[in-house]
Amino acid sequence: MEKIFIGNNFLSKINQLFDFSRFSKLAILTDTNVAKHWLLPLKKSLKKKTSEIIIQPGEKEKNIKTVKNIWKKMFDFGLDRKSLLINLGGGVICDIGGFSASTFMRGIEFLNIPTTLLAQVDASVGGKTGIDFEGIKNGIGVFKNPMRVIIDVKTLKTLPKRELISAFGEIIKHGVISGQKHFDLVTSKKPEEFNQRELIKIIKQSIKIKSNIVQKDPKEKDLRKVLNFGHTIGHAIESLSWKTDSPLLHGEAVAIGIVAESKLAQLMGLSSEKNFIATEKGINHAGLPTRIKNLSVEDILPVMSFDKKNIRKKIFWSLPRKIGKVDFNIEAPKELVVKAVEQTKI
Repeated sequence: MEKIFIGNNFLSKINQLFDFSRFSKLAILTDTNVAKHWLLPLKKSLKKKTSEIIIQPGEKEKNIKTVKNIWKKMFDFGLDRKSLLINLGGGVICDIGGFSASTFMRGIEFLNIPTTLLAQVDASVGGKTGIDFEGIKNGIGVFKNPMRVIIDVKTLKTLPKRELISAFGEIIKHGVISGQKHFDLVTSKKPEEFNQRELIKIIKQSIKIKSNIVQKDPKEKDLRKVLNFGHTIGHAIESLSWKTDSPLLHGEAVAIGIVAESKLAQLMGLSSEKNFIATEKGINHAGLPTRIKNLSVEDILPVMSFDKKNIRKKIFWSLPRKIGKVDFNIEAPKELVVKAVEQTKI
């Protein structure tokens, strides 16, 4: 597993956390939004000549065309197999940067510095890298752990409020998976009301929850599938929303998926109405969406067939029995899936 540093103002003392002298060359991958705030402080802190690869922000850039441009820059800069790619940014940068590094010259080391709360609690752990392909989120990718993850909560100061709230889609999911104590903590306030000390505690706990699962099942053959709770419907909604004039952030789509899949668990008799109400209330309290307009059941169902947990085109669900207990490899009757998906409509 990757070694993770979590704290405040780590960007300014990164050389104290890790020795970069053993690498032949360093390159930083970031996007235009993050570069405005954090690229120069990072370069000053590294105290070593670095090359920069700056791409446009957003999920739309997470594709093979962007990867080819990144590879070309890496060759142009003379990176070799002893070089290091530093990914400075949110989930898109961590995903595409990890994939680019893992495939460049059959794989070079990379280090992640996630600058969004969502990336800090989700993309920072687990070794998943990848890009979107033909409208399928994360359709292409590899498992490869970064050599280090450095989380500096100071970077959250420049995070838009919507991005902060979006992260709580994944954070609340961790609560449903792990137990009532964490769920109560992360739903006790609105996301923007947590102070820095409380956010560090939430980040550490979310990472611990995910790490414990990933260590037992790194390649998602079994237990790790519980982390996909909310994602079968959520990923389908997210992918479809890219084609509309109101694209969703990942955590927003997952929040809708959590509500819909909790409803599916209730309809199947796996979970109680009380559990569903508590979960939906937690999502609502965070200011996350629970419904979406302009998408029909007929739109969503075919996209779900590409879910990576599927086997022979059968959808296998990860569904909650209660807060703190999520089961996986569950088959669901199509008529109940339709009813659950209808739950997402405004």
